[in-house]
Amino acid sequence: MRIQVRTEDEAKDAEEKATGDEQGGERSIDESSIRIEELEKKNEEYLDRLKHLQADFENYKKRMEKERREIITLSTERLVKQLLVLLDDFERALTNSNNCKVPENQKQGMKMVQNQLKEILCGEDLSEIDTSEKLDPFQHEVVTRVQDSEYEDNEIIECLQKGYKMGDKVIRPARVVICRKEEQASDRNEKEEENKDPEYVTKKITEKEKEVDLKCQKS
Repeated sequence: MRIQVRTEDEAKDAEEKATGDEQGGERSIDESSIRIEELEKKNEEYLDRLKHLQADFENYKKRMEKERREIITLSTERLVKQLLVLLDDFERALTNSNNCKVPENQKQGMKMVQNQLKEILCGEDLSEIDTSEKLDPFQHEVVTRVQDSEYEDNEIIECLQKGYKMGDKVIRPARVVICRKEEQASDRNEKEEENKDPEYVTKKITEKEKEVDLKCQKS
């Protein structure tokens, strides 16, 4: 039986080899950790990009849906405006038929068509603008102003053409005649003169002073 005896140099080489293997293992672990960190960082970047892309796509879908609804609303509004002209014609025809010798069956036929047209328009959220109260500049268009003691200032006297809204949007203002009190009209004319002539106020004051002097002289 042979017993192998290591020399001092061989033992030293074996020790250095073992130390080298340990250091190599540590370097390998460090490199793996760095590599893992890099991969995790890239994954986070890719995830952030994906989230941004998803958010952009959602915003794009919302924008396209909004534009689609606006196009549909505008197209419907344009068609409704054209149909309102037809509705006006039916109302005028029915009004004139009362003064003419139009057969009753024809009147009933026109009323049926008119009612069907109104139902279709109401299905598009169309409503008639109220003209029973005072002037609303956002919903009424003033055609003329008249003086009438039975009405208050800016109160609507007559509706010359009906106005309509789709939802809350006015698509055709009601054309109306309103009351304008005499003193209100006088004040308005005076205001217009004042705006035209910068010395209007001075002239009025001078006239008032002359009137006072005349009164004093007479007394």
